[in-house]
Amino acid sequence: MKKAFILPFLLLLSHIATAQLFTTKSLKGAWREVARIRAGQPQRFADTLFFEVVSSNLSIWGRSSPTAPRVRLKQVGTTLTFGSTEYDIINQTDDRMRLAAEDGLELEMRRYSNKPARPTPNTNKLKYKAPATIKLGTVPTTIEPLVGIWKCYKRTSTTPLQPELKYRLIRLVAIEETPDAITAKIFGFDDLTDQASWIVQRYDNGILYTAGKDERPFQVINCQPGELIIANEGVVYYMNPVVK
Repeated sequence: MKKAFILPFLLLLSHIATAQLFTTKSLKGAWREVARIRAGQPQRFADTLFFEVVSSNLSIWGRSSPTAPRVRLKQVGTTLTFGSTEYDIINQTDDRMRLAAEDGLELEMRRYSNKPARPTPNTNKLKYKAPATIKLGTVPTTIEPLVGIWKCYKRTSTTPLQPELKYRLIRLVAIEETPDAITAKIFGFDDLTDQASWIVQRYDNGILYTAGKDERPFQVINCQPGELIIANEGVVYYMNPVVK
């Protein structure tokens, strides 16, 4: 009787200790999938999973895209839930982690330092003040010199931004050229990867005329190989090219 009782008890203690090992390790930072295994066999994959833990209940989570949206993160013991997707941690070290999905698939994750791009943080508490007169730099006469993906790294404003207008802040401008046409999209602060709030209808006299949530004209102040500066509604956006 004693032996029959002691063995399950020891197994329970082992399970609790293992769970505590995982829950006490910090997940904060960025993680990328480096291997995918099913039934002990490596699997080919192209839709790389990555996630970045931003806080105790918020993360960036997605596949194959550096501009994935933020989703709610929930951790209960060794179970991680990203929005509606759930994984179990079956092994973890400081820089590696093995996740198991419900269908038996296992994902080998590695911590990395090049963090995925994410929207510019809400710096509403900071007092920005733009120059009284904005000096125009190189303003192209056609849209071709603007082709590229541009990410906002700084913005200035003459007045503090109202919290309810945060969605109107710009974080990304994607202008892409194909043999047939040039498409230009402008992404707001909360836009998902493939859902831009504004689509450029035309470029004329240094102005990007857009439609979408509403009609907004963005003035091009300067366009250089390493920087694009645009302005709208009293906010000036300084943007760097995203290197793929």
